[in-house]
Amino acid sequence: MKVLLAVSGGIDSMCMADMYGRAGGEYAVAHCNFHLRGADSDADAEFVERWAREHGVPFFRADFDTASYASEHGVSIEMAARELRYAWFARVAAAHGFDAVAVAHNANDNAETLILNLLRGTGLRGICGMDSNSPLPAGLCPENLLVVRSLSEAKASSDAPRRPCETEGRERQSGGSQLYRAEGGTNFQGTVPPDWGRVMLLRPMLGMTREEIEAYAREHGVEYREDRTNAEVEYKRNRIRNAVFPEFAKVNPSFVRTLNEDMEHFAQAEAIVEDYFREAEDKVLKDNRIDIQALLGLRHWKYVVFRILEPLGFHRDTLEAVQRLLEDYASGGGTTFAGKRFLSPTHVLETSSGAIAVLPRDDAAVPEEDIIVKEPGEFALRGRTVSIELLDPPPGAMLKQPAGTLICDAAALPFPFMLRGWLPGDWMRPFGMGGKAKKISDLFTDCKYSLTEKEAAVVVYSPALDRDGDGHVAAVAGLRMDEALRVAKGSVKILRITLP
Repeated sequence: MKVLLAVSGGIDSMCMADMYGRAGGEYAVAHCNFHLRGADSDADAEFVERWAREHGVPFFRADFDTASYASEHGVSIEMAARELRYAWFARVAAAHGFDAVAVAHNANDNAETLILNLLRGTGLRGICGMDSNSPLPAGLCPENLLVVRSLSEAKASSDAPRRPCETEGRERQSGGSQLYRAEGGTNFQGTVPPDWGRVMLLRPMLGMTREEIEAYAREHGVEYREDRTNAEVEYKRNRIRNAVFPEFAKVNPSFVRTLNEDMEHFAQAEAIVEDYFREAEDKVLKDNRIDIQALLGLRHWKYVVFRILEPLGFHRDTLEAVQRLLEDYASGGGTTFAGKRFLSPTHVLETSSGAIAVLPRDDAAVPEEDIIVKEPGEFALRGRTVSIELLDPPPGAMLKQPAGTLICDAAALPFPFMLRGWLPGDWMRPFGMGGKAKKISDLFTDCKYSLTEKEAAVVVYSPALDRDGDGHVAAVAGLRMDEALRVAKGSVKILRITLP
């Protein structure tokens, strides 16, 4: 097996590289410089490159403007780094014939991930821990890699001189090692290597605790770089590692092993639950329609509904609304069941007598011009351009909303959401009206909209807000927004929606 090692220069990945070197076999080293720590980031890259050169190992390097990527896509620095590195690993592995990418996640990392997943909310799969052998993460294919800079262009606080980039795949010999560089300015959105999906993700260190890795480094004289940010608590994972886990150790000094054993048990339970779901799915889901009587005849029907709909992008609040609707139906309540519609970015859920249709958006009666907004940008709809920006709220300043501009709490309008035309049943609770509901048609009347202006109106629709599927919209761009979107004290990010 030909393996590409993801090596940061830290103790975990350097021990992994040392182990592969001692075991033999065909492998290479790949390093990502995220340019988040100035001169330290550059020193890490040079350290790993020197190790590869001294050991005669092929070396791949990419430089990312990670902070800009995170800002442009509205994600955390941690998520930005994850998306960038896995997309690049996939591209390099596919382009150069590697069968797998190996990362140095260890037992402590596994335990940290478990706690993070529990704190953010997760299903059973999220508490099963990492797999030691799995395909590269789905959805992180190379076309998602958007920000790659040349060495001279990449952001860094260091003023050290940089060598110009060489085209990726072009090799030069240096001390017995082949060096590859990402091409400056390439965004990797063009050609996706056809074989990238076959590449496996290996975690050969997953069975080792951090203490065991440190012992290995001492025994074999492994050199590595210390990342000073590991001692900080700015990132959630570091806070768990440095502040929470020491308290766990006081209760159970072997808690890392215990949590990893628990995750193995959770994985076994998840496999049993998966078998149950597959059998139930065959009974209730036929031709994209959920049979209500067959569904409600199951003891665990709520879980079955969740498993059918959650992978299709339906928001958690939408799933809860569907479950409440089904509960009312089962109890003979007065809520009308038929005629409800719920939307996700990719699917439409429509209720009828005795069934729920789950259709891809392309197959449903949804206007083609509707736009799914997955990130900030400019979007053309109905002959108008809507600008959506993700910004930091100005400290201590009142947020003024000029004509044509809406400023809302980004957490209240999470990506993805939709831009579409006005529908007769749309309504909202306009900001400043004390939470009173108002039909959009009445809002148009109040504003003396002409028929042409109504037809040109752009509605902002969020499944997270329309929990009951009854047309609760987030805003009419350029006009008014819902009370739920107001910017509150302590808001972390704001969205500015502008319709000239």
